[in-house]
Formats: sequence, C-alpha cells, structure tokens
Amino acid sequence: MKFVIPAKRSSTRVPDKNYRDFARGKSLLGILTEKLTRIAEPGEVYISSEDESTRALAEEYGATFLPRAAHLTDNSYPFQSVVNEVCKQLPDDDDVMWCHATDPFFDEHEAVVKSWNSRDTSAADSITVVYPMRDYLLDGNFNPMGFGFGSWHRPSQELPTFYQLGFTCSIMTRHVATTLGLVSGRPMWHTATNLTIDIDTQAQFDLAARLYELGDAS
Repeated sequence: MKFVIPAKRSSTRVPDKNYRDFARGKSLLGILTEKLTRIAEPGEVYISSEDESTRALAEEYGATFLPRAAHLTDNSYPFQSVVNEVCKQLPDDDDVMWCHATDPFFDEHEAVVKSWNSRDTSAADSITVVYPMRDYLLDGNFNPMGFGFGSWHRPSQELPTFYQLGFTCSIMTRHVATTLGLVSGRPMWHTATNLTIDIDTQAQFDLAARLYELGDAS
C-alpha cells in the first residue's frame, strides 16, 4: 500500500499551515508523517508538494518526496483531478491511502487499514473516515432535520445520526484512485471516535494547537 499526504505550500486561508510550527515543536505535516511511517513499509509514505524544499522534510521523516505540478495546487482545479493525477505518479499498482494533515487528532489509520484488508473485495473498493454527529440541525430552508419545533421536539439522545465527511483518511484501489477519487461507487465507511477540528482557518489552527498541547495526542 502507498500512503499519500497532500501538502501544498501555497495555502491561502492559513498561510503555510502544513509546514509551520503547530504544537510540541512539530508541524501538522510532521505529525501525520510520523504516524504513517509507523505503520507503513519503508519508502511507502509519499508527500505530494509543489515545493522542492519539502524533499528534505520528507527525507527527515523517512518519507518519499513526490513533486506536484504547480497547476495541481490551484484552488480552482477540481479536487478529484488532483487526487487522480497525484496517484498516477505512484509506482506499482497497489492500493492508496490518502491522508490530510489538517486533522491532527485522528489516530486510527492502522484500524482503517485492518478494516480495508479484511473487507469483501467484491463489495467495496474504497473506505473513507466519517465523523458521527447528533445535533439540532436545520437544512438550507431552516427546516429541522430529524426533529420538530414545539410539541414535536425530540430529546438529543433520540436525534438521528448524521455523518461529517472531512476526507481525513481514505483508502482506494489504484483504479479508483486514478479514475474516480476518494469515494468510489462501492464505498465502506470508518466511523471515527476522536475529537475533530478540520483546520481551515487561523482560529481553528490556534484552537487545535492549544488542545493538542493540552491533550495526550501523539
């Protein structure tokens, strides 16, 4: 299995968020790379970036630098196509785990691999991490989802479960990785249990860093 970390240097909302110091003297990219190199075979973790300086960081953590064309870092470029093109660069034809560095509290990569390896291969060709949520949610027209107002109120423990899809971690067959993207037509789902903060703003970066410092995450 190949393990891919997309880590463009040109992030706009949180400049350099993957590379700058995050917590405990480590970057988000460093934290994730350490996690994956613990479970991957030597040389099977790849960091995809348009910045050549990432090569040294990859080597520091025992990973492989995968140079990315600059146009694949443009926010207007379709995300699915980014996944396809990056995965086409990988050698061999084995499965691909794709992990984003922006969810530092997720530590269940090995469990996802075990679920993937024990699956019915005729029934599933991708697995993606999701987060369960049970809240009082309104749709785009401000209609309650799974509960009602007034006498139709439901206790929170009786609310339906919805799932947040943050693309923290996915595994795909090579065919899916190079033609479809992170979620296939025959997906499996891994329900994560950890706190999640998908870092996309400076406030989220600062909050996650503080919680990481306070917690026992590794």
